[in-house]
Amino acid sequence: MNTNTKIHDFPSFFSKLFNTKPFSIVFSVMSAILIWFAVSVTAYKTTHVTFYNIPVSEDISGTLAEANGLSAVSCDVETVTVELEGNRFQIGRLKQEDLTAYLQLGNISTNGEFNFEIAVRSDTNISFNTNKITPAYATVKLDKIETRTFDVSASFPNLKVSSGHVLNKEDVTCEPSVVEITGPSAQLDEIAKVDVFSDKSVEIDSLYSLYTSEIRLYTEEGALMDMDSLEIPSTSFQVTIPVLTQKELALTYDIRNAFSGFDLNWLRERLHLSEESITLASQTNTVFADRDNYNVGFVTLDAISLDFSKEFDIELKEDFINQSGFQQVTLTLDNEELASREVWVTSDNISIINAPKDYDYQITTQKMLINIIGDKEELKNLSTQNIIVTVDLMNYNVQQSMTGSPDATISISPKNTDSSEDDLVRMWAVGNYRVVVEFTEHVRETVSETASSMTEDE
Repeated sequence: MNTNTKIHDFPSFFSKLFNTKPFSIVFSVMSAILIWFAVSVTAYKTTHVTFYNIPVSEDISGTLAEANGLSAVSCDVETVTVELEGNRFQIGRLKQEDLTAYLQLGNISTNGEFNFEIAVRSDTNISFNTNKITPAYATVKLDKIETRTFDVSASFPNLKVSSGHVLNKEDVTCEPSVVEITGPSAQLDEIAKVDVFSDKSVEIDSLYSLYTSEIRLYTEEGALMDMDSLEIPSTSFQVTIPVLTQKELALTYDIRNAFSGFDLNWLRERLHLSEESITLASQTNTVFADRDNYNVGFVTLDAISLDFSKEFDIELKEDFINQSGFQQVTLTLDNEELASREVWVTSDNISIINAPKDYDYQITTQKMLINIIGDKEELKNLSTQNIIVTVDLMNYNVQQSMTGSPDATISISPKNTDSSEDDLVRMWAVGNYRVVVEFTEHVRETVSETASSMTEDE
């Protein structure tokens, strides 16, 4: 078939096509759609469009709130759904990224939590009306953004020390020792503690340094704070941790002025300290090498009465740190099975020792009332012959023709002079006693008096 024949066949082809029923149906539908579209555009010039997930801006630039130094620190609505109305030719060209949802702050100028209406604007010149915004309101917290400086402490819960050692937490240091935190003033007010934190696990027995950049914030109640709205600079901290040598020492005391033959062990069984031991620490590793106890002080035997109680202050040298939590202990007497008895003694019971050679003395005191405390059974059998009053004049300052009252010590001899441990005395005198003594200086002859006496004899 030639070319001319084919060209002349086209009109015939379309004529036959138009006369077919299927083609007529399709053509009618398409024509109806075109006619409807033309009528709609002409009769209905506006239309409705819905956009989803439009971000809500927290920018408050140019508002009275910003002028008063406030910022939006939180907003409970992140995105909104908006229904817009406008000219179908213009609004049809509007895209989601052309829209911005914003807060209508009005004249708010103080910090606090507020409900603000949400509005929508476009960054294009396309005009539209807002029919609906969902949600329509947002709860927003306004506050001033400040920068404050806080001291830092250190926390290292997994750090352990070897036996016989302890962390010296009071002398732990951080470098740098402060940190600047920027955020809402109300949230900064809640910060009670800034912790440099490390979860490193290691056992140490001497001075140790660790490095960390993790910071944790705590309220006054000890609650961990959320730091999402705060700006904290990334800083590497060096935490230096001193380690002390530690030891538990038994508490001891001395009993002074006990006389020979007195049963000190028996009395110690009845004297009790309020604390049996004390835990001390030191930066010196060898300070406890030859030390098993700590002596709190002494008490004199004559001061221990039936209701005896004495407090001792724990006074430590600079080498030691008290880690027991108490600064004072009390020594008391268990007086069960003990009693007291007053006994009169005469001058026959009084003896003078270490008398000065240049003086004669005369005991003036004839009777003394002595208060004796001890085992109930032994007190019943106590004889005045066993009570010895001793006046030691070794350091007594004697003047011519002077009547003095030197101190006297009271001792009690056992029943048998050849006493064994079973015969140790379980009684003692309580109180201070003095004996009145008269002193007379010896009369000395001078050389001239002696010569004169010889001449007269001749």
